[in-house]
Amino acid sequence: MSEEINYEDAKYQRFNDSLDEEGVVEIATIPFQRSRILFEMAVETYKDAFAEHAEQEFEELKQSAFDYYPSCIAYNFRLSEKGEGSSDPVRKLLHLKDTSESIVFVLYALVMGEVRNKLVNLKAAQIFVAHDTGGNPVYTNFNTDKLLSDALKQKIQNMKAIIGFAQTNALGFKSEEIGLGLLDDLLVLQSIRNDISHHAAPTREQAEEELSQVIPLFREMLTKTKFLENCKILRFESYTASCRCETFNGHSLNREYDNHTLSAPQCAYVLGLGQDQLFALWDSECFSLSPFLHFDKDATGHESYLCFFKGKKEGKFWYEPVKIRTEKPFDTLQARFDAEKGQLVALVVP
Repeated sequence: MSEEINYEDAKYQRFNDSLDEEGVVEIATIPFQRSRILFEMAVETYKDAFAEHAEQEFEELKQSAFDYYPSCIAYNFRLSEKGEGSSDPVRKLLHLKDTSESIVFVLYALVMGEVRNKLVNLKAAQIFVAHDTGGNPVYTNFNTDKLLSDALKQKIQNMKAIIGFAQTNALGFKSEEIGLGLLDDLLVLQSIRNDISHHAAPTREQAEEELSQVIPLFREMLTKTKFLENCKILRFESYTASCRCETFNGHSLNREYDNHTLSAPQCAYVLGLGQDQLFALWDSECFSLSPFLHFDKDATGHESYLCFFKGKKEGKFWYEPVKIRTEKPFDTLQARFDAEKGQLVALVVP
């Protein structure tokens, strides 16, 4: 039975470490790891204990995602777990789809925001296109259409190109924490999403079948997003002794504010951004997320919504607010969005 799982697989390492915390077991002065003993001597018990450990970890991750992840992710994910329709497989499937899409949009804004902030020449980065008839990967350069594509698969491939290039060239990008494995998981989920989209109105049976594929992949993907706990999405509001910012984290969409003590360069940068754009405070990194993430508020001013850039149509940048779902432009900001797009094009398009 031990051939069914690989003890050395990365997915088991946190579990192994938890078993090994109490130290080695010595037999005739020879030290043995507790996890290795359990794996070798009682693999079925090892598998059961791993499943229990993984479930506990996921429950902790869920609560962290609800409380600390960027609000568009937290909002949709909480609906899938605790929302009114979470017991309905059709609605749960759609909420999980919205959650994975939100992750792609947020990650894309983080990657492109860091590129624009650090002004690194990335024109040599190559995007995967397809495999040729011999099974060899084919790559191409960035262009404006790929950069602004509304296709989630293209966004993921764009991120893989930039993160892979940053790792290969030791650029020290914060976005390298995203990891190529996470992006590969999102590609698989995107493929399943495309299959789902062929069902205009999936039946309960179809949704249950899709969920059987999606949930294990989704859980594995989500475990690779823990870095988002430390990624605050903020909007500058005012400054006295510290920067007062509106916070776009956690499942509640109610408008909330916190004071942040920033370094002198960070504070000057945030003040320069003004009140009309979002920025990420990701551990010690600080950079704008425009034009790929923006914000809106409801008519009463009680709620605020993250807005995803969905595409450029009729010469305008169009955005979809979480919860509202109706695309809209922000007419007074179009010139700024275009200038920000131009900065990115100058950095990544040969």
